[in-house]
Amino acid sequence: MDKDRAIITQVSAKIAADLTDKSAGVDAKLGEFATLFSSINEIMMDTIYGGATNTQAVQQNNAVIKMLKEEFGAEEVQTQTISSSSSTGTVTVKGQQHGPLPDWLIKACKRDGVTVVYDNRDGLAANPKRPSFRAVDAEKAYWPPRAK
Repeated sequence: MDKDRAIITQVSAKIAADLTDKSAGVDAKLGEFATLFSSINEIMMDTIYGGATNTQAVQQNNAVIKMLKEEFGAEEVQTQTISSSSSTGTVTVKGQQHGPLPDWLIKACKRDGVTVVYDNRDGLAANPKRPSFRAVDAEKAYWPPRAK
């Protein structure tokens, strides 16, 4: 990165830091900063130099990740997405999946229009009242049906 681009990147970071909500939690601050920085830097670079190439975008994203790690002590989180398909519909697990998805969950998700869930089955031993699955984009929670 040449000196001019480095200065523009620093200015973008400062603007993004000034616009970030200071009262939010750490995760919210990081997410908001990353979004703002990326947008502001892209606008400034495109305005001054024209559109960026794919290679430049990858380098810029790596620089942002490095800066976030250094500045906030952030760590990259690798998420694994596993899908389970059924003839009744598709439910995707966001994060880590703890075993195959039960049919009752797929039916309930289809009924409620939910396509992405968190798999909470790993924490049920510590808190049995916790739902086995929770919808990502909706206020829905799913427990296994009670035995009769």
